[in-house]
Amino acid sequence: HNSMMTGSTRSGIGRRRGSPSKSPLTSLVVIAVSFSITLFALLIFGYVSFFSSATPMKHRRDGGHFLSGETHADADNDRDDIDELSSKEFSKFRKIITGELHLVDIMTSGMIRNEHAKNRNINDSGGAKYQGVMASFCRLDWDRYKENPPAFPMFKMLVSASGCDKKKNTVTLDLRTVVRKTREYDKIREMRQGQNDVGGVHVIQPSAFIFHESRVGSTLVANSLTAMNPDGHRVYSESHPINNALNACQRDLSSCDMDANIDLFRDVVYLMGRTSSHAEKKMFFKVSSVGAKRIDVMRKSFPSVPWIFVYRDPVQTIMSHLDPAKIATKKNVRGGFPPAVCLRAQKHPPEDLVQLVSDYGEDVDELSPEEFCAAHLATLCESALKQMKKSNGKGAAVEYDGLVEKLIQTVIPNHFGVEVDEAARQRILDVSKIYSKSKDGGNKDWVEDSRRKDVGSTPEIRAAGEMFLSHSYSELRKLSVK
Repeated sequence: HNSMMTGSTRSGIGRRRGSPSKSPLTSLVVIAVSFSITLFALLIFGYVSFFSSATPMKHRRDGGHFLSGETHADADNDRDDIDELSSKEFSKFRKIITGELHLVDIMTSGMIRNEHAKNRNINDSGGAKYQGVMASFCRLDWDRYKENPPAFPMFKMLVSASGCDKKKNTVTLDLRTVVRKTREYDKIREMRQGQNDVGGVHVIQPSAFIFHESRVGSTLVANSLTAMNPDGHRVYSESHPINNALNACQRDLSSCDMDANIDLFRDVVYLMGRTSSHAEKKMFFKVSSVGAKRIDVMRKSFPSVPWIFVYRDPVQTIMSHLDPAKIATKKNVRGGFPPAVCLRAQKHPPEDLVQLVSDYGEDVDELSPEEFCAAHLATLCESALKQMKKSNGKGAAVEYDGLVEKLIQTVIPNHFGVEVDEAARQRILDVSKIYSKSKDGGNKDWVEDSRRKDVGSTPEIRAAGEMFLSHSYSELRKLSVK
């Protein structure tokens, strides 16, 4: 107590005056323990600091596998990096750019060539030769189609099943603006991560185009390409964006020429090829039958991409449109004929059909429904023939007879350059047993009908086929794959 009263203390460990002295060994132990605790604390601090500064490194990929400690959430953050660089630029288009939303339609009624846009004081579109095309985007349920192609044989059915036929589920924007922003994003991504990065969206290049005469087995071709490799193949079967892009410049060639049409078609294919699936590597387009008249647009847009034109015996093809047995069960229109695809333009026939009929010494206004149908089909075949002869082997004719074996043995492996292994072959054979347009459920068995159509044809159908289709049919057979 004396020391406390006098305030007398001693520097050091705080030992009071007069307390017994500790041994030197004890002092050394105390010093050693203190040093160890301090060193341990420094090591912990250094460890935390190091890994905090190294955090961005863990987002890198190595051969497609996550690095130690990386999670799927980290991978998603990695995809956000570029958006964070320019969020104001890309946020509006993010879901399109990353492949979450798909192009489901384009509206070309306001399309004009860029030089006309400048005259009207419309902003330049960043290099494209067109302006004024609007595009609709929506999330498509691709898995649903790939699991059962015959249930959704047409793109519009997939659109409807995905809820994309409802305006509330779609986003509509200026097409060229979307393309410009998307290409800017891709350039940044390429510079930062390289073309072979597997961490996010990539663009599938077109593998082949399928044109056809109509009702000749082209849907079976599309179903086969899907079924042979559902994960790896994306197949568009008569999609609105492709059809509309091909035909965009048929309305008014004074304000829309081939260069503008090519730019538009390339942009549409580019957007339709965006995918976030690492497995999807091939993309195929089955075009509506009237698209055969615009094969030149496709050829000039993608001169190195192979294509085919599927056709059939004239009588059998006309019967597929105007089978008397089916007509008798349908509501009478146009003097007893149903609204068949080949008769849609009967009230307003296009110039090429009028000219073809005139070349045969006939008047288009005097044609019977059978003759008009045959003439319409002839315009498709003649157009395909003309383009095939200019295609340097990229275009090929494929006749309906023996179609499945031709696909397996020649068309897919040799012309399209896509391997058909035993598993893919079996899947093609399996899907070919199902009616290609089964729609509801997709489980209606296919029954060969060529013989029935030959026997059931009328004299009018046979005469019409002979008049307008015999020439093109003969020429196509000369160019057909075996």
